[in-house]
Amino acid sequence: MTPESPFAVPTIATIPANTSSAEARSTLARLHDLAQEQENFQSRLAALREERDSLILRGLAHGLSSSELAATSHLTGARVRAIADAAASSSARERVSRAISRLVEHKPAVCTTYGALAAAVGIGSAKGVASSLSTNPGVSAREGARVLLLRWASPALGGYIIPSSEPAWQTQGDDTATRLECLKAEGLVMQTVGPDGPIWVVPFDRVIADANRLTPIVAG
Repeated sequence: MTPESPFAVPTIATIPANTSSAEARSTLARLHDLAQEQENFQSRLAALREERDSLILRGLAHGLSSSELAATSHLTGARVRAIADAAASSSARERVSRAISRLVEHKPAVCTTYGALAAAVGIGSAKGVASSLSTNPGVSAREGARVLLLRWASPALGGYIIPSSEPAWQTQGDDTATRLECLKAEGLVMQTVGPDGPIWVVPFDRVIADANRLTPIVAG
């Protein structure tokens, strides 16, 4: 017969019915200790991963290749790139969140465009800002409503035409207001008559579409 391992996990069937209360207390105490050790280990592991990721980002910033960093840290190149992408995305969300907060604080109330905001916060494209806003818990839908599409600009009507509905508009929680309703609440739109009837427009003088003008406001 193969001798039973001293580390074998007992089952209900193998625990004697007359197990003493001392043995029960010992079992519970050891389980408690193991749980604490595991928690400490997981905390330490998380700290090590955070330090590793920080060093990888520092290495990339100093010109080290992702393949060299991957080999040294025993990771794949894809994992190193994912760490870099996640850091860039997080940084972009933070910059957009701060910029929107300052834009909302500005008096008088104004709007901006995706392109101007992208240039002001150093994000590569208007699409990058749109993506950041759609996944940014630090920016409410009402705050995000201040960022307009450049193609809505209508020189003939003197401002940016705000659609009455947007299929891609994302609301948050119980707040189901549309962009138009958000802008109405802030007094940023005026009603005028377009080719097909009444429309709502944000006047050009309430939209900062120039990144050079926007930067001092959102970077202050």
